[in-house]
Amino acid sequence: MRTLPQRFEEGGTMIFSGSRNVIKSFSVDPDCAVLRNVVVKRFRPRNIFQLLAYSTFWQSKAKRAYHNGRHLIRLCEHSTPYPIAYAEERHNGLMGRCYYLTPCTEAQSVAPLLNVADYNRALAKAFARFIAMLHEGGIVHHDLNFSNVLYTEDKGQYDISVIDINRMTVSNHLTLADCKDDFVRWTDDMQLFEHVMREYARARKLDEETFLSQALAMKQQHDKAWKRRKDFTHKIKKLFIF
Repeated sequence: MRTLPQRFEEGGTMIFSGSRNVIKSFSVDPDCAVLRNVVVKRFRPRNIFQLLAYSTFWQSKAKRAYHNGRHLIRLCEHSTPYPIAYAEERHNGLMGRCYYLTPCTEAQSVAPLLNVADYNRALAKAFARFIAMLHEGGIVHHDLNFSNVLYTEDKGQYDISVIDINRMTVSNHLTLADCKDDFVRWTDDMQLFEHVMREYARARKLDEETFLSQALAMKQQHDKAWKRRKDFTHKIKKLFIF
C-alpha cells in the first residue's frame, strides 16, 4: 500500500482508462485467494471545487466505496467484491488521487441478458429481489446502470452483486421516494421495467398495481427531466460551434 501510487503508475494490467478513473489489476500474493488478483480503481478530483471539497469536508470516493462495501458485505456476503483497502494521496494537505482495492471477480455484467428484447426473466427476477433486499436494508445504490450490476449463475440460480458503490447511501428510514434513483435509471425498456417493478413489489409485499403506478410516474418524471437537460446541453453546445 505504501508503494501503491508508483506501482499503479508503472505496472498492472489495464482494465479501464477514462478521464476521471483508471482501473487496473495486479497479482499481489499467489497463495492468497483474496490477494491473488486484485483490482485497483484510481479516482482523482475532477476540478478545483472537488479538490477543495475532498481536501476538507467530503470523504474521498475511495473511502466511501470502502465503507459502503463493508456495509454491503454485512447485509449480504456476495453483494459486492470484498473491500480490501483504500488509500489516499495528500500533498500539502490537498487531496490528490485515491485508490480502492477489491479482489477480481468472475461475475459478469447483466447487460447481455437483460438489455435485449428477449430478456432473461429469471435474472430479471433476481435483480428485482436484490434491489428489494438493498432497500429493506436501508441502502440506495443511486447508479444501478447495467455496467454496475453483475451476476453469477449456478444451475439456473442467479446471484446479483454491484460495483461502483461510492455514491451509495444508507438510511434507517427509507421511503419509496428515497429509492427513486434505483427505480428509474437502469433501462428504457418498459416491458422489462414493468416486470422488474412487479417482482420488486412482490418481494417487499407491496400492493402490486399501486406500486407499479408510482414507479411508472417516477420513471416518466425522471425521463422528462433527463430529456430537458439533454436538449438544453445540446443547444448550449451549438452556440459554441462555428
